[in-house]
Amino acid sequence: MNSTPRKVKFSTIMSLLKKPIALFFGLLFSFFALLMFVIFTLIFSFTGNDSPKIDYELIDSQGIETSAEVTDIEVESNVTINDVHPTIISYQYFKNNEAVRSKYKVLEGERIEALQVGDNLAIKELNGQSIIQNLKPYRFPVALLFLIPIPFMLFGLPFLMYLFISTRKELKLYKYGQVATARIVSMMPKYAIPIINLGQGVIVHYEYETRSGNKVIGESLTTDFSIISDKRTGDEVSIFVATNNEAQSCLIPKLESLRNNWDIVPV
Repeated sequence: MNSTPRKVKFSTIMSLLKKPIALFFGLLFSFFALLMFVIFTLIFSFTGNDSPKIDYELIDSQGIETSAEVTDIEVESNVTINDVHPTIISYQYFKNNEAVRSKYKVLEGERIEALQVGDNLAIKELNGQSIIQNLKPYRFPVALLFLIPIPFMLFGLPFLMYLFISTRKELKLYKYGQVATARIVSMMPKYAIPIINLGQGVIVHYEYETRSGNKVIGESLTTDFSIISDKRTGDEVSIFVATNNEAQSCLIPKLESLRNNWDIVPV
């Protein structure tokens, strides 16, 4: 392996990342997962504080019974769970001659339909927190909702991993690969993904000989369409070959050679 790696500019690294299928699906599913996570976070940052989080079982078992007055009743008509709208009951009670206000969200229908502002409630209070007796609080299962983006992320992750591994392998060839000569076996245009115009290039199959005399068929995708007019089957091309695994190789792109000042004149 070369002791001094060739310089590779950022623009060259970005060109290596343009693996059409891996890039498209990797970014698409990762984007949807991130988008859903951000949307859910924003939604619950605005709606998650409509009632305090309490330990119902602890307060129910150890709390002190007292009474409270209903100060407001708000029905969340934009949310329906099993044909029932969540209801936020605001109430006020006195502790040590000081008024304490609290809110309590429930998912009850018939049991609270007769409840009105000004009615008395039987509650239990413990350490500044309270519950309405015989009514369990309702909290939306936020954690379950945040599980939705995970399948999208898991689906996109293998594509991103492939993109990372393949780019790393080619980048290593660019930096440390030995310059060799190969013979073109075939060339086939590769057309872009519709609309996004990603993945356009030429797939080149070529044959070269290792130091031990073995013949290897390599494959590279190049975005340099001039190779179709400049080269024919049987013509020679310059390639990079990995020093530690001569089965790994890639074409030397003329544009990248000039851009990075490699001082290599491709055949």
